[in-house]
Amino acid sequence: MTTQMTPMKLISMTCEQSVAQRTMTLLQKHSVKSIRTYSVRIEEFDGEASVDLHESQTKLEFLVFPEKLEAVVSDLSKQLLSRFDVGFYVTDAQVLRPAIFCD
Repeated sequence: MTTQMTPMKLISMTCEQSVAQRTMTLLQKHSVKSIRTYSVRIEEFDGEASVDLHESQTKLEFLVFPEKLEAVVSDLSKQLLSRFDVGFYVTDAQVLRPAIFCD
């Protein structure tokens, strides 16, 4: 028995809780079915000193098909990235059961 892996894109972003809620609403419009969220603490480094921001941030991770990546990133950029402080990156992923993550 062979297993078929499907190429997808893993999008990770870190933002304030209010932005995370807006992001999840937007992602539902793009048929994203599963979003992992984590509470994180951000530290920034200025030269040799570390600055603890003491603000609760949320990290979101979700998968999309490669052909949907441009539309999702475009929407996120238009609606969120230009107005809010958001850390954002995309990673290649191989997924065994893609239907549980995105249509």
